[in-house]
Amino acid sequence: MPLFVTPLLLAGGLLIAVPILIHLAMRQRPQQLEFPALRFLQARSTANRHRLKLRHLLLLVLRCLALLLLAIALARPIFLSAGIFTGGNAPVAAALAFDTRPRMSYRHQNKTRLDAAKEMGLEVVGQLPKGSELVILDTASPRNRFDVDRGSAVEKIKQLTTTAHTETLIDMVDNAVDVLRESNQQRKEMYLFTDMSAVDWDSQSMISAWQRRLADHPNINFYLIDVGVQKPQNFSLADLKLSPEVLTETGLLRITTEVHATGTSGKQAVELYLLDEQGNGQKRGEQIVDGRDRQATQVDFQTRVGNSGTLHGYVRLARSDDLPIDNIRYFSVEVQVPHNVLIATADPAHSHLLATALSPPTLRQQEEIRYNVQISSYETLTGKKFSSFDTIWLLDPPPLAATLWQDLTTYVDEGGGLAIALGGNVGLSPERFNATASPDLLPAKLVRQWRGLDLYLAPDQFEHPVLQRFKSRQDSIPWQQNPIFRIWQLGPFSKGTRTLLNYSDGRPALLARNLGKGRCLLLTTSLSSGTRAPWNDLLAARENAWPGFVLVHAMADYLAGIAGQRLNYRTGSVARVGLSGQEETFDAYLLQTPTGSRRITADDRGLQLLISNTETPGHYHLGAGGAEGVQYGFSINLPAEATSLKRADLDQLSKVFNPSQLPIVVTTEQLSRTREDVEGRTRWEAYPWLIMIVSIVVAGEGLLATFFYRKHKET
Repeated sequence: MPLFVTPLLLAGGLLIAVPILIHLAMRQRPQQLEFPALRFLQARSTANRHRLKLRHLLLLVLRCLALLLLAIALARPIFLSAGIFTGGNAPVAAALAFDTRPRMSYRHQNKTRLDAAKEMGLEVVGQLPKGSELVILDTASPRNRFDVDRGSAVEKIKQLTTTAHTETLIDMVDNAVDVLRESNQQRKEMYLFTDMSAVDWDSQSMISAWQRRLADHPNINFYLIDVGVQKPQNFSLADLKLSPEVLTETGLLRITTEVHATGTSGKQAVELYLLDEQGNGQKRGEQIVDGRDRQATQVDFQTRVGNSGTLHGYVRLARSDDLPIDNIRYFSVEVQVPHNVLIATADPAHSHLLATALSPPTLRQQEEIRYNVQISSYETLTGKKFSSFDTIWLLDPPPLAATLWQDLTTYVDEGGGLAIALGGNVGLSPERFNATASPDLLPAKLVRQWRGLDLYLAPDQFEHPVLQRFKSRQDSIPWQQNPIFRIWQLGPFSKGTRTLLNYSDGRPALLARNLGKGRCLLLTTSLSSGTRAPWNDLLAARENAWPGFVLVHAMADYLAGIAGQRLNYRTGSVARVGLSGQEETFDAYLLQTPTGSRRITADDRGLQLLISNTETPGHYHLGAGGAEGVQYGFSINLPAEATSLKRADLDQLSKVFNPSQLPIVVTTEQLSRTREDVEGRTRWEAYPWLIMIVSIVVAGEGLLATFFYRKHKET
């Protein structure tokens, strides 16, 4: 049964009705002639009738056959056949694609899987017919053309190395198909050298992707070269979980990971190291685990961190094995001195709940506080040196003097963080408050107080740093159990204002606005405690009120530049390093990676550095201004699945894929036999042969029609 590249064009076969209609319309009519010897005409009548009928049918068949063959030719049928249509020793277009991802460095019998793939690849190149077009591909980078010659292809194979690049096998197949399309060779082949890890084959989406490629490219012969080990043995570390990534000098660093065993069992020592100022590892912990085949054993570490700055470290398995790259996991944390927070309030007693949310007593007892809270009345706020505080909270502010607003504006513009929680001290009429409030800070003018019924916080997105910590639990947060009784309704927003959080009726609850190097947040309901008529239950003393405490802490982290700060990434990710708004501006920063160093610049606003070349696991250091300047850092790790050695179920794959379409071979001898079988039923396209036959048929039809339809001379 042939395959058709464009089967819809087979509908053109219906055009055979045209010559039939023409045949019926143009039949010759008998001529009436007066002739005395009628007996001679009667004798020839039967012979002429048979001859005319035969010519009619022959012309009709030729016309129908020409149209039918043309329709079939345009549909481009492809046949599996042998004989003169096979390629034989004719040159081919071949793409050799090598899996060079990290797990290909697994060593078995003193040979990595990539070494085994390279050996087989060189043998395949040697077996290909002379004059063949070759392209060598890997998972590191795509290519768009064939290699110059066979020698160039051989050299590329010899130079292949493993890489942490995360391109999938399907991406590499698509790249190979794009290159093979450019070849005029009749036979096209693709050889994929991989370890047949289950990660690449155990998902239905991946199976479907392969099936689509095989169906879309029937003219390409695909071969899977299995260079994996049937029973691999390996210990590996899972991804690290840090709590938290930003902590204070007295804080406690908690690290959790798992030890995975594949095809082996036994005891393993897991060690924790922190790097000192010279970059030397200092051992801070060790645990002995009893690994079991196909099981995961959890490991937990706790340690004090010490001086402020970016701290690097790693967790590793003490005993190496045949895949060392997954025996170590790197991490970075930011160690800071506790941030100074000023809470301005009309009555210090009303700030109790907010102060508790920012500096919980349990953390103070453990010396793990992140914020040193100082409380001040609005009367003593004028003339206070704001630069000594990292963030300032205006708790239920009354109308303030214009000079105080100007001081707060200068403070934010220079990099400070300001939070405003509106309450009843504004008064029933907000005109006095609006008259002196800074238009550069306040996101919108106050209009009036609003008493809500069944009102509560109702976030609809969780991408902003203030709300990110709710994202993992967004469907189970008891917002409705923390009602809002009174809010402030706002007028039109000022330019640059963003709504971070709404109430259940759609009114804005939390707004953000940037000014210079600093940030400002406006909460349209109060956070005061001790009032007779509370405005809400956000900081109520009950278990279900935890979302309010988390929100307040997230607001503080955002204003201090901590929220959303990330120091640990996967290979291939874009690392974002936030720059301190209060530091000196530098034109360039020196980035030191595990493989070298280079200079980079900050974004247009000078707020962050973007680093995209993160393919190598390890620690990355950023600095500017020398010893007296600034230092940043982050860590890059391979995803745990990138080194998974679990084998795919080949028996199941053989049921999913037709072995003639996607053969899986493990030796060059098997490959040779498979290629011989494929060559015996090489796909050949009938289009050129059909077009030639159509030309012959059309020529015959034209010649016959010339004699058949010529006019008789009138007498």
